[in-house]
Amino acid sequence: MQYTNETIMSNAHNYEDLIRRFEAMLQTNGSYFFDLEDYLTIIGHYVNSGNYNLAQKAINAGLQLYDQDIDILLYQAELYSLKDQLENAEYLLEELRFSDPDRLEIPMLESEIYSRQHMHKKAIDALHRALELPDAEPSEIYEMITVEHLYLDNYNEALDAAIQALKYDPGSSMSLYNAISCFDLINRTDDAIIFLENFLSKNPFSEVGWSLLTKKYIDKGEFEKALEAIDYAIAIDDKFLGAYYDKAFIYSKLRRYKEALIFYKMTLDIADPTAFTYYHIARIYQRMNDIDNASEYFLKAINEDPGHFKSWLKLVELKIENKEWQAALEIAKKASDIVNHEELFELLGDIYVHEKKWQEAIAAFEMSYKLSNGNLHIIIKLSNLYKRTHQIKKFRNLLLKAKQKFPDSKEIQSLMSGY
Repeated sequence: MQYTNETIMSNAHNYEDLIRRFEAMLQTNGSYFFDLEDYLTIIGHYVNSGNYNLAQKAINAGLQLYDQDIDILLYQAELYSLKDQLENAEYLLEELRFSDPDRLEIPMLESEIYSRQHMHKKAIDALHRALELPDAEPSEIYEMITVEHLYLDNYNEALDAAIQALKYDPGSSMSLYNAISCFDLINRTDDAIIFLENFLSKNPFSEVGWSLLTKKYIDKGEFEKALEAIDYAIAIDDKFLGAYYDKAFIYSKLRRYKEALIFYKMTLDIADPTAFTYYHIARIYQRMNDIDNASEYFLKAINEDPGHFKSWLKLVELKIENKEWQAALEIAKKASDIVNHEELFELLGDIYVHEKKWQEAIAAFEMSYKLSNGNLHIIIKLSNLYKRTHQIKKFRNLLLKAKQKFPDSKEIQSLMSGY
């Protein structure tokens, strides 16, 4: 509820004292005076912190002094909803709507309650009632209608609502994102491009619009157009981090790797480094066959985020491709201690197979099999190792399970032949 945060902020100077005084009154059964704004602050504190018992006590105390105050009763309706007393909430809100039909918070709270209860059609009806009230903010309400339609998979209706929101507030990034998401959900990429081009002709300084148009051109494989669009976004906001990532990505798709590196590295001057950035820089170096720099940046990604499994994976693969088996083994073992991922354990198994360490390879493949929930190519590798090490019972049991999951697999049928 919008008024909650505003009320709390307006009482920030005595906020903690209010809570202490109210709780002291409850504990001692004493008599303390709180004005209406005090009670709204106290109730809001308990509702927002999830302490519904004390929220109800504050509501009861507030209503003793300020009988039928609509703000306190709105909190009561919200509290009913939070405690799954939907009928009570609906009944109270209906009474409030009758007494104050122009009060915007009533249908807004109704929509919030219905949405929380997954009653999205009723939420939409409430929001449409809100649109008719004098204090309505159509852009905000249409954004909420968009979301409710998305919950119902009503993508065309959601698109219409998002477009309406943009008419009232062309600067709303959320509405623009919602509109393009709706186009994506109904597979209308060409229409999304036409929509964005038309939108940008009227709102040429929307860096978000240019960024979204860039992504649509990328989807179509029109990389030169994408470069032109993203340059507009950067011209509008030279600190727009996502635009630099987009430009680097486009250059990488065009195999213009030196230029891709420039723009990936430019992001490091705009924001703190991330594993994501280091990983993509490493991948560019890898495509350029610059193994040393690729290894360095994969390691930087890992140092930034030890759980970044893609960097571990690619670093191990790099060492294997370079036939640095001992280094690959050490990195894979360290990675497997930190990250539980099927592909990492598979690589570890492959390294042990190369080293002819069959039992270690089996243990690694068994872990990969467990994490992958029975990946076919892991089953084949593991079954071959069981056979090699004469663990025939495990070999048969694995293949029998595999046959149930992959009844048409010729590889499984071939392995089972003669067993």
